[in-house]
Amino acid sequence: MADLLLTFHCARGDAEGLALALRDAAAAPVHRTDEMVLGHDYADAGTGEQVEGLLRRAALSLIVAQDRCAAVVDAARAARCRAPVRWHAVPLHSHGRIA
Repeated sequence: MADLLLTFHCARGDAEGLALALRDAAAAPVHRTDEMVLGHDYADAGTGEQVEGLLRRAALSLIVAQDRCAAVVDAARAARCRAPVRWHAVPLHSHGRIA
């Protein structure tokens, strides 16, 4: 079974609670990166973000087995988030740890 890199993009204020829900569902470490999103799609933006044209988001990434993907996404759906959460899954060719 292949492994997937799951990435969830959420509002920074939702990141901590969502990361905990993902970690519990996947039993895997969750990496958080704060990011600034420039774009024309403001459906997820707050009023201040629409004025600035800049969305402040967090990206939460984790590696899971393909058969765990649905359970992890369901955990994200069940998490308490004030703003919409976007996600994508990318198959991993290989990964590991270099000591």
